[in-house]
Amino acid sequence: MHPIVAAAVFVFCGGQIQDCSPATRDGFARWAATEHGRALISRIDGKVIVTEDATEGAAGRAPEPGIATLTSMGPRVFTLILNPGFVLPKGMVPLPDQPATPADMMAAAWAGEMLHIQFYSRGISLPHHQRDDFQQEWSATAAELGFSALRHDDEDERQYRRRRAIVRVIGGTH
Repeated sequence: MHPIVAAAVFVFCGGQIQDCSPATRDGFARWAATEHGRALISRIDGKVIVTEDATEGAAGRAPEPGIATLTSMGPRVFTLILNPGFVLPKGMVPLPDQPATPADMMAAAWAGEMLHIQFYSRGISLPHHQRDDFQQEWSATAAELGFSALRHDDEDERQYRRRRAIVRVIGGTH
């Protein structure tokens, strides 16, 4: 394993990586050991606050930071929320080239959400998924993790989006 030369400062689960779940720790180690993971960690200038939330609707999320962070006018602090509770339903066989264990899913979540944070650190706000450079980086990192069939695009997140409000004007004159 290669040593990690980090520009990013990670604050894990209240202070120590040992306070995180085994799946989160193992996922971090797997992602950080990849060529793309090491490179990404070395490029991010700032602090990444890592929390676990079992109620999170996905394996991970990196909320878009405020405008001051995006424009580098304030402290560079990013948030990474992980849900290490992923398990395949009983009796389900994992698909080829897809995550099969909680540690697999956390490795994929680290990769995908840290890729978002990398874009934020470059001052690039959402959306990212349709960008060619995002998809190229994602595909290469997912393949390094053994998940070449795993998608990270708008289709895999559509179920978590809020519906837009519909406003109807009833009555009145036009």
